[in-house]
Amino acid sequence: MMSYFSSEDIVLLENSVKETLEHGCKECKFKFIVFSTNVSLEPDGTKVFFLEVECPNCDAEYTDIMAMRNLND
Repeated sequence: MMSYFSSEDIVLLENSVKETLEHGCKECKFKFIVFSTNVSLEPDGTKVFFLEVECPNCDAEYTDIMAMRNLND
C-alpha cells in the first residue's frame, strides 16, 4: 500500500498546530482551545491541511486551511 503522506507533511502539521496553540482562539485569544487536525486528499492529488477549532471561552467555531500541497511536492 502506497503512503500519501511524507515526513514533510507531518512537520507541516506539527508546526501549524504549534502556531495555533501559541496564538489561541482567533476571536478572543483564549489559549485552551479544542481542535482537530485534518488532511483531505483531493481527486487531483492535492493535499489540503486544515484545523477545525472550537473555543470553550467564546464558543467560536471555525476551520483554518493551513496549507495545500501536491502529491509531488
